[in-house]
This record gives sequence, structure tokens and C-alpha cells, in this order.
Amino acid sequence: MLDMIKNLNRLAHPVFLVSLVMLFLNDFILKTVFHNYLTGKLSDFAGLLAFPFFWSVLFPKRIKEIHIAVALFFVFWKSSFSETFVDFFGFYRVVDFSDNIALISTLVSFWLLKQESVTYRVHPVFLKLIFLLSCFSFVATSKPQEPETFEDGFRYLNLKNESDEKVVVLIDFKFSEKEIEFYKKQEIKIAIAKRKQFISEYGEEYKLVYKESDSIDIVREVNEEWKLRQKNNVIDPLVIDKGAEQYVPLPLHAKDTLVGFPKDFKISILDRNWKPLKSYDKKAFFSKKENKGLDEFSRRESFNLTFGKKKEPLNIADCYGKWESAKKVNFNKIEINADYFVNDSDGKVYDCNYKNDSLWVHYSRSKWYLGIIKKVTKDRLVISWDNEPDLIYVKSKKPTVLGR
Repeated sequence: MLDMIKNLNRLAHPVFLVSLVMLFLNDFILKTVFHNYLTGKLSDFAGLLAFPFFWSVLFPKRIKEIHIAVALFFVFWKSSFSETFVDFFGFYRVVDFSDNIALISTLVSFWLLKQESVTYRVHPVFLKLIFLLSCFSFVATSKPQEPETFEDGFRYLNLKNESDEKVVVLIDFKFSEKEIEFYKKQEIKIAIAKRKQFISEYGEEYKLVYKESDSIDIVREVNEEWKLRQKNNVIDPLVIDKGAEQYVPLPLHAKDTLVGFPKDFKISILDRNWKPLKSYDKKAFFSKKENKGLDEFSRRESFNLTFGKKKEPLNIADCYGKWESAKKVNFNKIEINADYFVNDSDGKVYDCNYKNDSLWVHYSRSKWYLGIIKKVTKDRLVISWDNEPDLIYVKSKKPTVLGR
């Protein structure tokens, strides 16, 4: 009895609990919110660790058999051979052989169970909760999902802000009435032609005859699809934090490779005060390196746009040396190094120190000057002293008196 309790307490293993929580959160929250490639793979990796681990704890003498059975069934489950089985029981799964990479988790589960057992002291109530959550998660992960809609096939635009400020993004993806009419006629014509070709090839075998109502159904379907496109072509302004990225659905379906980007497509990047920073039309968008080799008729999981450039950290050593400004103001001729500041106008030397892009010049014990270093290059330096207008310096050719 004590051995059985000790073994059941292995359900409190941290790795098992993490995989179980990941499985639960992914199936009930993440898949609903994001519904992408990553959430699909996450369930497989988490489930293939938690499921065999759970049953091996209940049946410790069958650890090897359980893990082999789980691996074999998963391969069968993810193949087209399981179609009849899945349909009979009303389960749901996606056939994708690349999912088999998640079988690594089964090996991890087996390895964990073969390690020297660590004794976990678990309250019986907590153990029951783990048991119930496990059973619930294993059943729920294969629940039938809602039928896929036309909108589920929309492609995405991945926007990534690499600038050092929050930006506003405006996306104009509206099709003109002329474009809509053109694409509709094109889609209807091709759909009717495909339907007639299918019937000419297989009509006798399946007893199919092309009817006038078939054309009406095709026209109705195309019109409904374009209503959904128009519903999604108005994209609200997006606010993207610095360093953040955001996915935006575009009204371009995976199957409609005849529909391109709108003629007047445009993405505008603005600062937080809605001042324009950058804009991309169709040509500029597809000239970006992340969309290299693509065009408006390409269909992939997502298009990408990275904008902004991270501000390089200031290298204080670039400021060292002798500088001159054409303006007749205080500090128009200076020399700087790591510890001292020289006002070349009067030859006085002051202590100085730096903090990020700030230069502090200690004029006296109770007085100092603050310079904000705006820009520094090999032969140019821009500083704003005490919130005054920027002072532009050029590198002086005169010999320096301070060491570095």
C-alpha cells in the first residue's frame, strides 16, 4: 500500500505538472486566442510527455509497453489510415507527419520514470486534483472543433517594431469597386470552368450533370466570400510597443491565388503623436528582404514587415578629443576625455562624468553643466547644453592636451 502511494505521488513531478498545465492552457486558451502553427505543436509535445507518464505511474510494471503503445498509436493517429477510426468516434485531429517530431517527449517521459525515484509528499486532495485534471485534459484535447470557416483561411501580416519608440500603424487594404468586380468575374469564370471539367471527367462515374443551379450556387458562394473580405479589409489603427510584434489577418484566402493586394495598398508608420515616420506602398512592401521572392499573389502563412532600427548604444569614447563649433557661445571650443573637460575658450579644466547619453561638467561644488549628447560620428558631435538649442561641433585639427 505504501509503495502504491509513493508511486502515485510521482504525479507531483515538476516536469509532468508543467506539461499537464501547458496541455490544459494550450487547448482551452492559447489555441482559441492564437490558433497557429505553434499552438498545434505545443499540444503534441505536452501531451506525449504527460499521457504516457500518467499511465506509467498507474501501472509501474508496464512502463516500457505503455510508451511503445503511445508512440505507435500517435504515428497511426497522425496518418491518413486513422480516418475511419476518427470519423467513427467523432474525434478531431490534423494529418501532419511533421508532428511526429513530438515523439521526443515520449522518450523524455520514459527517461524521467527510469531515474532514481524522488519521494514527493503530496496531500491526498492535491493528488486527486492532479488525477482529475489529467483525465480531463486527455479527453478534451481531442474534442471536435468548430467547422473551418472561409475566414479561417485568411493569411496574416506579421508587423515587427524594432524602433525605440511606440508607433501607430495604419493599414489601407481596401479593394476598389472596380477591383472587386474584376476579381469576382474572374473567380466565377474559373470556378464554373473547373466544375464543368470535373463533371466531364467523372460525371458518368458519379452520375453528375451540370445544372443551371450550379452556376447560381457558384455566384452566390463567390459573393459571400467577397462580403467577408470587405468585412475584414477595414483594419483599425494598431499601436505597437517598441520591440513588439503583432499579427494582423489580411482578407486574402489561402486558395484565392488569383486575388492580389489592392492597387492602393499602403502601410503608414506614425509616432505616438501621429506624425508620419515611414510608409510602404505595394512596391516598397515587396522589396523588403523578409518578403524577397514573394509577390501579391503568393500565399504563405504570413507576410512580414519589420520597421524601425534599434538605436545603437552610445560609445562615449567616440566623444573624446578636441571639438569646435562655429557659434559664438560658451563651450564652443572644447576638449573631452574620460575624466576631464576643457573649455578651450578660456583654458579652464573641469571634472566630468557620463551617464548614458548625458555629460556632466562640474563647474564648481554647487554648480554643473549638463550636456545631452544627441549624436556623435568620427568628425561630428551634437550636444544640447542645459536644454539650449543643439550645438554642432566638428573635429578640431589642433593637437589635444588631454590623454584618453
